[in-house]
Formats: sequence, structure tokens, C-alpha cells
Amino acid sequence: MVHVDPRNSWRSVSLHRQALIIATGGVICLALLLAAQARSDQWPYRSAPTPFCLNIKVIAYDHGPVGKLRLVQTEARRSDGLTVTIDTTYPRHRPSLTFRVMKMPDGTRISLADSISSKSTCRPKRQDVPPSVDTSPVGGKPPCRLRHGDMLLGQTVLFGQQVELVKTWYGSREVQEWLAPALGCKLLQWRTATLQPDGSRRIENEGKLVSFALGEPDARLFDPGTSYAEVTSSEMLRRVGKAAGLPWSPEAAEEGIRDDQFQAATCQEAVFPQK
Repeated sequence: MVHVDPRNSWRSVSLHRQALIIATGGVICLALLLAAQARSDQWPYRSAPTPFCLNIKVIAYDHGPVGKLRLVQTEARRSDGLTVTIDTTYPRHRPSLTFRVMKMPDGTRISLADSISSKSTCRPKRQDVPPSVDTSPVGGKPPCRLRHGDMLLGQTVLFGQQVELVKTWYGSREVQEWLAPALGCKLLQWRTATLQPDGSRRIENEGKLVSFALGEPDARLFDPGTSYAEVTSSEMLRRVGKAAGLPWSPEAAEEGIRDDQFQAATCQEAVFPQK
């Protein structure tokens, strides 16, 4: 978990941190989604990816028991392994912001801001084609308990999908994860809580699965933005912020530099960078 200044709205539009944005007073919950993604990346599966489309609403409880909607996420995966994630964030006292991130089977990621017709492409310097992650777990182990300390609480069904309810810990936070073995341990739902001095647990945020459908997703979700301007990560931040009425502050500039450094270290140089 990374705590940031809640006044720094630029943290909520960072494009190269592939994690759910839990806008709980400006908290970006990096560890949760990255670890859940690692489950799928590390476990061996035999069959090709199963196509699906899902929607998750992220509710934050940073101001009491009545939660506030902070993010709506749509994720879709085609049978060829191409995935797209569409995040719409709802930060406090700011307009909503929407981004798409497409991930190719070879690891290429395209971050798109459709509202300003811009994109930032990261083609990894080392092309590694990841193994397929789907049904038929190998070896007989429970497929969704990979980390030491994971505790299986039970099984249930969400929108027709068998899921394992697993409890794990990220620092001082207790996290319950609803994971679908047949989808490569896809994280479908979660709840994060912190232990209080009196021994009780206070829910911080939760991701609720609100829809799920098997089958090839709508092709329009995968529009690659062929005519969009190819820009650096920092330039996309600047353009999105300007369109949303956010000033290009020193904090925003620093964030942009970090994203550009990450891009330079991990991605091939863009063919036609524009500013």
C-alpha cells in the first residue's frame, strides 16, 4: 500500500502503474492487484484463455460506514489473450477520469485517453510471451493459494463462476479475495480491512463484482486508437490534467518524470513520439 497526499490528484491518473486505483483519500492500492495478477502469471495452465467481460465497482469507507464510489472498472479478455481494462475514477471534488489499458499477449501495453485522443505505447524491450492462464490447473494443488500464509475460507459462486474465498495479508491490512480458478485465479471481488486497537476490523474499501459474462467481448472495447497521438507518459498526464482543469504542479511534473523513467527503462522507444 502506498499512501499519498489526498490533495495530489495526479497520483490518481498515473498511467503506468497497472493497479486498481482505490481513491480512499488518495490511496493507490498497488500491492493488492499486483499480487492478484501474479497469481495468474505464476500458476501453470494448459488451455487457451477464456473470453469474458466483467464490471467491478470500488467503494471506499474512508469517511464512515456509508461508502463512496471511487472507481468503476471494466475488464474484458478475448480468446486470443488480448485484454483491456477501462478505469473510471471518481476522486473527491474533481471530475471523473477514464483511461483504457490494452495488454497484448506479447506484453505490449497501450494506455489510451480517449477523451483527448492520445495514447502511450510500451513495447517491452524483452519480448516474453506469457503462458496461457485458464482452466485445468496442473499438479493437484489448490490453484488460488500461492503465497505463504494464504488461508482458504471457503468456496462460493459469483455470477455462475466457482470462486475460492482466500484471506491474505498486505502489511497490516487483512484482505479477503474472491478468486476464480477456472479463469486463472482472476480476482473478481475483494474486501480490505485494518485491525483496530480493540481487536475489531474496519473495512477500508471493497471491490464488488456487479456483472460478469462469458464469451467474446464487444470489439469496440479494443479500439487501438490508430489515429491517436503517440505521446510520452508524462505528456499524457499533462494533457489529461489540462482537460480536467488540473494545474501542472511540481508534484505532477515529478510524477511525470518517474513515469517517463519507468517507460525508458522497460519499453522500446516509441516510433513517432509527439508532444
